[in-house]
Amino acid sequence: MVDFWCQKWKLPLLLCLTGLLQWDLCSGQIQVQIQEGPLFRVKGYPISISCNVTGFTGPSKRDFEFILKKPNMELNMISTSDPNFAYGIFSDRIRNKEIYVERLSGSSVVLWIKDLQENDAGDLLCGTIHTGGTYFGDYDDEAKLNVIADTLEASYSGSPSQSLSEGDPLQLECQVSSQTFQHTHLSVTWFLHGELDENPRPIITLDKDLTVKPGAGFEDRYRAGLIGMDKVEDTTYRLKMPQVQQSDQGKFFCKAIEWIQDPDRSWTQIAHKTTAACDVEIKRIVAPDADSFSVNLKASKGPLQEGDALDIRCSVNAQNLPGHFFSVTWLKDQQRVAQIGSSGVLTVFDSYKERENAAEMIAVKTSHMDYLLTIRSARTEDHGQYQCEVWQENMNEDGTFKKIQKQISSPETVSITAKESNLAVVMLMKDAVTEGDALHVSCSVSGFKGPLSVSWQHKKDPGASFSDVVSLTHEGVMKDVGARYQSRNVQTFHSPAGNFTLQLGASSISDSGEYKCIVSEWTVQSNGEMKAITQSQQKAITVKSVDSLMVVSLTSRTTKVPIDSPVQLLCRVRGPKVSLALRWMFQPHNSSVQTNILSVSHTGEMEWRADQRNYQLNIQAQPEDTRFTLMVPRASKQQKGQYQCQVDAYQKDVQKAFKHSNLLAVIVHKPDSKMSLFSPTSRLETAVDTDAKLECSVMTTTTNTSRFTITWMFGSQVLLTMDLDAVVKFGPAAGLEMDQRIRLEIRQKQNFQMIIQKVRTSDSGQYQCEVEEWLQDPLGDWYSLKKMSVSTELVVQEKESKLRVQKDNQMLNITNHQAGFTIDCVITSQSSDKSVFEVTWFKVQEQGAVAIFTARHDGILHSEIPDRNLVFGRPLATHYKLTVPQINPTDIGQYYCQVEEWLLTANTWKKFASDKSGELSIYVHTEGDFKKQTDPLGTALGVTIPLICFLVLVIILLLIKDHKKNSELKKKKDCLWAENNPLTPLPEKTCAAEDYSLVQ
Repeated sequence: MVDFWCQKWKLPLLLCLTGLLQWDLCSGQIQVQIQEGPLFRVKGYPISISCNVTGFTGPSKRDFEFILKKPNMELNMISTSDPNFAYGIFSDRIRNKEIYVERLSGSSVVLWIKDLQENDAGDLLCGTIHTGGTYFGDYDDEAKLNVIADTLEASYSGSPSQSLSEGDPLQLECQVSSQTFQHTHLSVTWFLHGELDENPRPIITLDKDLTVKPGAGFEDRYRAGLIGMDKVEDTTYRLKMPQVQQSDQGKFFCKAIEWIQDPDRSWTQIAHKTTAACDVEIKRIVAPDADSFSVNLKASKGPLQEGDALDIRCSVNAQNLPGHFFSVTWLKDQQRVAQIGSSGVLTVFDSYKERENAAEMIAVKTSHMDYLLTIRSARTEDHGQYQCEVWQENMNEDGTFKKIQKQISSPETVSITAKESNLAVVMLMKDAVTEGDALHVSCSVSGFKGPLSVSWQHKKDPGASFSDVVSLTHEGVMKDVGARYQSRNVQTFHSPAGNFTLQLGASSISDSGEYKCIVSEWTVQSNGEMKAITQSQQKAITVKSVDSLMVVSLTSRTTKVPIDSPVQLLCRVRGPKVSLALRWMFQPHNSSVQTNILSVSHTGEMEWRADQRNYQLNIQAQPEDTRFTLMVPRASKQQKGQYQCQVDAYQKDVQKAFKHSNLLAVIVHKPDSKMSLFSPTSRLETAVDTDAKLECSVMTTTTNTSRFTITWMFGSQVLLTMDLDAVVKFGPAAGLEMDQRIRLEIRQKQNFQMIIQKVRTSDSGQYQCEVEEWLQDPLGDWYSLKKMSVSTELVVQEKESKLRVQKDNQMLNITNHQAGFTIDCVITSQSSDKSVFEVTWFKVQEQGAVAIFTARHDGILHSEIPDRNLVFGRPLATHYKLTVPQINPTDIGQYYCQVEEWLLTANTWKKFASDKSGELSIYVHTEGDFKKQTDPLGTALGVTIPLICFLVLVIILLLIKDHKKNSELKKKKDCLWAENNPLTPLPEKTCAAEDYSLVQ
């Protein structure tokens, strides 16, 4: 029973332990996170990239390292733990604090690059350093960093300085644009840097989301409409300040910021530009003295009619104005209209309360010195004399105000005339229209009761007079078409709502200028006559040429690529929507001739001048531009050069513009070589007459289609070469004989082996294998990529000598003086069956061994004892013997032979080995002869006289024998040895058993 319950508990216990183990592992899993990419940043600006690590245990402070990964390369940038971590390209920038790591916490850092460079682009890897134990988790993370060009431009083109008085209007403009290929937003801020300002103060900002925000201290004036900013067209940002104050004196400038949205949805500033400044001087209107102040009133100028806006401005001039309290009251004909008290409370009097409630009237304090009363729609009863009454007040301790002194402005009369009619005309039209488009000018008419007629007039230049365009009677009849418009498609329309529209089809540049709309309301008088009440409005319009509006730009992200890589060129055409013709032009590198790649007519016909297989064209019509993309799928070196797109604009088959883009250089370079060589050995030792194999192998190649040229060098001279087609040619180092002994073999695909047959000692030396890698570009041209070499030292050694001569020492006692002795020289072994020998016999004397006879390897015999008859014999090919026929007391001593072995190498005989035999000791016994001699003189004469006779007889016999030999020389010349006539011996069967004597 116990065993049963034990078995039941095993499974739950195992599951519990497994869960605890997994919880422990997961809780300690390392996770590194770098800021999400891809990130686009502008060259020359600072960048910050955050990185943090979670899930670690141990010390709370982790070390980080950043590595920039490029194709086939990883570059160490910076480490928090190792000051020598960075590669050389980053070392100086790190030393100058241009690249550094800011630690936010023990587990979070920020990489800062102050001045971003093009070479900083790549995959940026952030890793945390492993601190020991088992690896578990992700110890690094990477984000792609793209470095783009700075295309943001900001400029101020107005006057560098202005002089204004307090209350005058100020208007400034700056131009801001960007050609960045990525989607970015712009923000523009106007700044004021006053004389007492430590830093410039922002006045107003048009943010990246197109919201307007006033700067600190300018909020009240912005709400009062005294500060504003308008965006005019696409690139102009206008600052408007209707009434400047003394505090506005200083330098005004514009700052543009370019923003991009990162993948984490946050907006990041990537570029900024600041314009030149305009120095604005504000002249102060000074109060007479410190204890008094003055009041000035300004009313709207010009004759006013009912419905016009009426502005009455009161300005208080005093010293130390912010330290005083004022109560301002507007008076009309000595009657109070409205008042702004010292506390800023607005009070409206009498009948003006209803108008204030209806929003027809408003009074505000626009600054410390300005108070504005505005009647938005004036009435005839608003006619009269206006004044400003201003009290200077002090604040009591209980918060109430006490009046001190009063000033009243000079009166100003405002005239408001009643309208005989409520007829009102407002022109509605664009400020500009594009050449060729229809020109529409509209007049919005209101307040009419009777029938209306309209006349349209136009003047081109400001100093010219208006000329008639067309008229429309109150009966709806179009007439009076001007002379310039007789052949034009000109029309005017009248809508039921009372609006009139003038339309000119296909506008031209000459249609620019001012247009006037003259509208008449017709009523029937009591006498039956028609009376017209006329209102007119005029407004300028500009007809812009297609040429002035069209902008052509050529950009690319792939202007520097390896061969066989794709290239994309983007030709952007911005401007009016017209028919476009396109030409792609190309100027090869180191050439001044520009060629046509392809043409696209404005009717859509395409003509290729280059090989269409090498290019592709894509056309996209976007709302803001038209994009022509020329793609080179696989670039070759022949496509290196400058590209340009040329665009023609057409309207109804009439050419209106011809634009060139900028020239864009495309650099097509060789790819980085991956080739590596291998040689099995740097030193090869071999023996003479063997085959030497010198080898070099290509271990890695750049592509699978790489080819190679091979050059084998011997020393500094070319031995042989192999071209791309595997054709082998011999160089000067091979000579006339060596090229018969060397050959080149290709083992597998990338293994090259040079074989030297039957090597000689003269073949010893340094051999160099030079391999050059070649690739074929997409157009079929072969180009050299990289050249490498490996060296092998060849050492050719002579063969090991096997020459052995019999070395037995012998002793010979001779008692018979008439007898002779033989010195044998027996060769027991030889190094080669083609060996020949040179044998020299020596006699050992007190001063050393002296040669007595030589049988040379070329067959010549030579004796060193001319007065002795020595007999040479060669009974066998390896057995040489020398016989001394008659003993002489001087012959006593030791004898031996020296054998030299010769081999034929490169048609030259060379001595290969040498060995000597054992010694033969000769002794002569003369003791018995000495006892018998009683008369030494007689004995000497008895010996000498017969010896002389014997020698004479021998000489006679030798002369006879020599004559006989000369006669038989032709028969036996192959067996005869002569000192001065070397002969080739006959086979051994003919000569081996014969002896030959030499008479000197």
